[in-house]
Amino acid sequence: MNTMFFNAVSCFFVCAGLIIALILAINVIFHRQSMKIMNIVWVLTGLWGHYFALFAYYTFGVRKDNMVATVPMENMKMDMKISMEMDMSEVRPQWQSITLSALHCGAGCTLADIIGEWFTYWVPLQIGGSLIAGSWALDFVLALILGVFFQFIAIREMEAISFREAVSRAFKADFFSLLAWQVGMYSWMADATFILFKDESLEKTSWTFWFMMQIAMLLGFMVSYPVNAWLIKSGIKKGM
Repeated sequence: MNTMFFNAVSCFFVCAGLIIALILAINVIFHRQSMKIMNIVWVLTGLWGHYFALFAYYTFGVRKDNMVATVPMENMKMDMKISMEMDMSEVRPQWQSITLSALHCGAGCTLADIIGEWFTYWVPLQIGGSLIAGSWALDFVLALILGVFFQFIAIREMEAISFREAVSRAFKADFFSLLAWQVGMYSWMADATFILFKDESLEKTSWTFWFMMQIAMLLGFMVSYPVNAWLIKSGIKKGM
């Protein structure tokens, strides 16, 4: 493998992700999402989703805000506004609702992996003598915490329910989706670490490592998508 060429390719894709995340960040500053947590979700998706993230945002990420904004709200109570926003979400085609639900879950995984990988770079963790196992275990725990937290915020925005019930529902809604995402992500990173770069060190400070992470997130989304479809169809999770 031409290391110099691959590093250049990796640099391009990682920098492209950073630029697209910045573009999305600027957009959500001026065009706030009706569900506040989605402002963060879109930016985190841009880090790995590249042009897919831009396509999704401009295709159905902005439209929801525009639809809600065009409804006269002056004489309505706050609970009616929330109900209207929920009704608008049901207008979406099913694939868009599933995509948003998967991206919402994936945002927690993305943030967790960024935090976890840099933390274990400075503070190495081992499980059974393996640094990779220690790093991945921390990533999973953080992903579960952040994923449930993101889901908790979304549920509390949509429904006025107790803290305990919201946490319980967030865990049920996000656990299997998050598990599927992590399986897809870890599968790719295992291939990259032990097969593609088995003769080289995949350093966390390298462009190549983070490019591999971008691909891992894409695989995580692909594995998580059908799981989210099943969760929504089963009524365990509400489509976004």
